[in-house]
Amino acid sequence: MPELIFSLFSIGLWLAVLICDLRLRRVPIPLTLLLLLISLIGQPWPWWALTVLMLAWPRSWAAWIMLPAAALGWLTNDPAPAIAATCGTIAWGSRWWGGADSLALLAMALRFGLAGLLSGALAVCTAGVLVMLKRRRSFDALLPVLQDMAQLRAVPAKIPADTELPAAAALAVAGIILEVGRTLIGLMAVS
Repeated sequence: MPELIFSLFSIGLWLAVLICDLRLRRVPIPLTLLLLLISLIGQPWPWWALTVLMLAWPRSWAAWIMLPAAALGWLTNDPAPAIAATCGTIAWGSRWWGGADSLALLAMALRFGLAGLLSGALAVCTAGVLVMLKRRRSFDALLPVLQDMAQLRAVPAKIPADTELPAAAALAVAGIILEVGRTLIGLMAVS
């Protein structure tokens, strides 16, 4: 029964992330911190330390988070949170997305492992394609962006509002689906 309450609370947090990202285009940091806290429960202490380190990490040193993250991934034999921390922090440091998006990706990897990381990546890619189709953007417009990404160049500090991708919302949809699936499997195992 406690696992069911825990899962329902987690689903509620993912729903709040989804609503905030779609309506306000901002996700409050306390909300993502709660989501991270829930995802960290039951994890080895090094992931707690990396999460605190990630929260305090300066944006200008974003690429260097890879070193402690890779070391922890190797020591704990769990690469998903290491990949999420590295990719999320580099994307945040390069201004490709916000801090809440990075924290949501880390929460997905901590809570669901590699399945969460891959589901999150698929959700963000799908949302990106849907946003491009909705805005009638040509996929040729991706070439300059991909060149900037390949060279790890930061995007301009001020991104036009009509070009943003609701990455946290896409991650929230994947988080809700995975959490509902986990809850249903848990309920079937009990009965």
